Amino acid sequence: MADLESMASNTLSRTALTPDQLNQEVAALGTRWSIENNELRLDLTGQPMTKTGQAAAYAAQLADELDHHPRILLEYVGMALTIHTHDLKAITVIDLVYAARLERWLRSNGW
Repeated sequence: MADLESMASNTLSRTALTPDQLNQEVAALGTRWSIENNELRLDLTGQPMTKTGQAAAYAAQLADELDHHPRILLEYVGMALTIHTHDLKAITVIDLVYAARLERWLRSNGW
């Protein structure tokens, strides 16, 4: 998959990835994404809280659409979001689809 558009349009598979595949996909998302404690993590900082709040609202909307729910921590200094497939205790394709769609929205909204 390795690019944002193909990742965002992928099916909603709950297939786990190999470590090499996962590293390649996370690199395609960009530097604000990382892997921490077997979860995919997004950190947003450096914007007014109203803008960060809009990102959190879109992340919640996307979670409802995909029926796949991240943990979102919104504070004055920024937002942290983590996601993984709970039943597999792993980062799977659906997590990357969620991340790619959120990243696409972020980029189109001035992040």
